[in-house]
Amino acid sequence: MNYVTTTDEMVRRIGSIPDELSAAACFGTPVERDGHTLIPVARINFGYGMGFGGGSGGKGVPGDFAAEPETGEGGGGGGGGGGSATPVAVIDLTEGAVNIKAVEDTTRITIGAFMMAAWVTFWLFLTVRTISHETAKTRRHVADKQS
Repeated sequence: MNYVTTTDEMVRRIGSIPDELSAAACFGTPVERDGHTLIPVARINFGYGMGFGGGSGGKGVPGDFAAEPETGEGGGGGGGGGGSATPVAVIDLTEGAVNIKAVEDTTRITIGAFMMAAWVTFWLFLTVRTISHETAKTRRHVADKQS
């Protein structure tokens, strides 16, 4: 495997990402219908990472428990990336008016509501538990003083 060629290809592909992420990536192709021009709008996210390695052979490497300590080699590689496009809004152009209509992500709203309910339930449970433990301690302390 030629590491130089592979590395050059990864760097070339990663370097082309900013050129590909222009306004055209966020604003879709306008659609005209019944006097309206609709322009879809999306949120674009991406990420990438690379890794590589190396190696060499050597004698007497500390901590090397290989069967043949006289030999050695190395290698490496790796890379990856990903992205997503999420619809955000639609721009509606009509003669004399511009309307922006947001796209609601009901799944994200529902998950957020469940997370908030779980968070509130957790803290209510913790508060009630703490109050009951403190009340029990106080009752034991009062009972010990009376006896």
